[in-house]
Amino acid sequence: MSSVTSAREVARRLGISHTAIQKAERAGRIAREPSGAWDMEKVRAGLATKNAPAPRKPYRPRAKQPPWARAAHHLGDLASDIRGPARGIHAELERARQALQRAAEQIAALYPEILRLERACDAAIAAQERGNE
Repeated sequence: MSSVTSAREVARRLGISHTAIQKAERAGRIAREPSGAWDMEKVRAGLATKNAPAPRKPYRPRAKQPPWARAAHHLGDLASDIRGPARGIHAELERARQALQRAAEQIAALYPEILRLERACDAAIAAQERGNE
């Protein structure tokens, strides 16, 4: 049975960080001897028994939406609450939001074509520069 008094020395001998030793001690997986020293065999055994972590939810990336689309669910019932001239303004703003959303979808659809044209333009410029040399 080998005993070590320093948590840093225990960590060095086991090849882990001293904060890992501190965390395991706080979690109750390992403990010092009554003399204050660490028993290396007990520490190894304690570190080998890890508490099972709580199951995590699988990662699901959120669909990318423009900022006005993310806030739209808050505005859905708003139209019924608006009275007077503000109701017309709200309807106009909603039409503008929908037009912006359609434009964003059109730009997203055209983006691959824009990239293809930019590459073709770059290739043509490079070919012209090679011809001038």
